[in-house]
Amino acid sequence: ETWDEHPVALSITYLFICIFLVLFAGLMSGLTLGLMSMDIVELEVLKRSGSETEARQAERIMPVIKDAHFLLVTLLLCNAMAMEALPIFLDKLVPEVFAILISVTAVLLMGEVIPQAVCTKYGLAIGSAMAYPVRGLMMF
Repeated sequence: ETWDEHPVALSITYLFICIFLVLFAGLMSGLTLGLMSMDIVELEVLKRSGSETEARQAERIMPVIKDAHFLLVTLLLCNAMAMEALPIFLDKLVPEVFAILISVTAVLLMGEVIPQAVCTKYGLAIGSAMAYPVRGLMMF
């Protein structure tokens, strides 16, 4: 049996891929703002004089942002790949015009505005939680 024999399963798969791509692009966008707004000096201060949680979070983030240019390139490339792939999969589900409209709207709201608003406020916590996956992306 092939995917062509199961169009509903294929459509559901494409839908989940689209949802993943929007969420992934949003995460990369938020992390770009959240992690790039931190500097080593600020993290050192948090590590020494912040709460126990802040100190642990700062320590986890420090190795990631030490190579800020490489971090920025990694996050921007991942974000761009997700945003560019989204219309390709949406085009399989809806007509081209709707794929573009849905893609632009989803990326703007779920991939840019909301993640950046959240990561502006919770950048340290989110950056800390995502430090290891980001390091993995940087190695890839």
